[in-house]
Amino acid sequence: MVDEIDGVCLPAAVRALRAAGFDPVLRPAPRRSHTAPPPAGAWIPMPGEDAYAVVTVTALAAGATPGTWEQATSSDGASRLPGYRVAFHECPYRTRGHGYASPVADLHTPSAEEVAGQVREWSRWQSTWSVVPTTTPWARRERWMNRLVQSKLTSADIPVAVDLDPLMVALLDRDQEAALRADLDALFTPGIAWRFPRDRTGARLATKTQVLLRECAPPTHPLGKGLWLVADGPAPRAEAALTIRLAQVRGLARPYRWDTHPEFWRTGPGTLDRLWGLGGETTAELAAQVTAMLEAGDAVTALDACGVTLDPRSRRLLSGLPDNFELRRWTDRWVANACEVLSGAAPWTWREAVTPKRRPQRLASLGGFNPSRRPGLFLAHRKGTAHLSFDQSASPLVLARARWQRDHDYDLVRHGKLTVAQIPMPQP
Repeated sequence: MVDEIDGVCLPAAVRALRAAGFDPVLRPAPRRSHTAPPPAGAWIPMPGEDAYAVVTVTALAAGATPGTWEQATSSDGASRLPGYRVAFHECPYRTRGHGYASPVADLHTPSAEEVAGQVREWSRWQSTWSVVPTTTPWARRERWMNRLVQSKLTSADIPVAVDLDPLMVALLDRDQEAALRADLDALFTPGIAWRFPRDRTGARLATKTQVLLRECAPPTHPLGKGLWLVADGPAPRAEAALTIRLAQVRGLARPYRWDTHPEFWRTGPGTLDRLWGLGGETTAELAAQVTAMLEAGDAVTALDACGVTLDPRSRRLLSGLPDNFELRRWTDRWVANACEVLSGAAPWTWREAVTPKRRPQRLASLGGFNPSRRPGLFLAHRKGTAHLSFDQSASPLVLARARWQRDHDYDLVRHGKLTVAQIPMPQP
């Protein structure tokens, strides 16, 4: 193993590191090629998953920017200078595309003291990029709730029309058409208008939004589109109105699905406690405490109280820590989005929302990157309970919001904006 080039030796860097308070360990450096023996490296533990700063001796050439250095190549005709390379290695995230031997950052320098300074800077990266988990301030949240209440209280004036395409109806067999007619006879239009998603302001119906009520005919292929009874929202800048129709939709990829909550849209037995997931081990007191913790940004404690397990990456994220060194600049955005997403969650219902032996389903995307590796929070079944993970995936599978979010009415009642008597509920 090479530990010296033209008088520049690795022990000199080790002495500088020890003088700076580090305790490096000598062993072979990571290598991408197995045709040549690895150089000797000084390994210094860093914050993160299997993270180390590794110092090696190498030949340097002048960089493109004055005062900088880069690793000299055999074909480089420029003058060469012996020096050091200090590289940051960490366990790569799943979609990175490169292994551990490819560093996420490095520095070339002829100075052992500059090596120690770079290692000192890297040793503080986690605390430097950590943030305090927070959610929307109460004043802003209250204004949104006030607009939502006014929109809901006037929802009785929203027309709900039925417009079935005969060509779509012809795709159903006799039993499926009979079930469709029964659904139309049992439509609970006050509930549909009351609970249809609102826009970001909370004051108007969400435009270009489709809520899936029930699958009338399954797809011919597991990844195909089924025939669904849906409620379509208004077009942009159009009059507030809803339309019930048939549409060919891939249900597994849609966030607004009410097929598991028929009380939202058709007559029949149902209670608010069932819709809110209360009863049995989930008391109203527990739900209120968990909701308060989520709204305060303390998602980890809230999820632990509901028996939801977290993978290490989601636990770090919800605690305000960076996911890893390479993606540290996304920390602020991801933590804020994750806490905001979970501030409206009902984790006491998640155990019933997930199915064993199914792929994780996306709760929400957190922003960043391209469609082939969208970062997000995913929920799956693991060892009899719900398991939350933070991952990057192009999977189109989405867990319906009605299965993991709190009903807005629960929050409105809890904060005194509505009374239970004002909420329209279907009758048997």
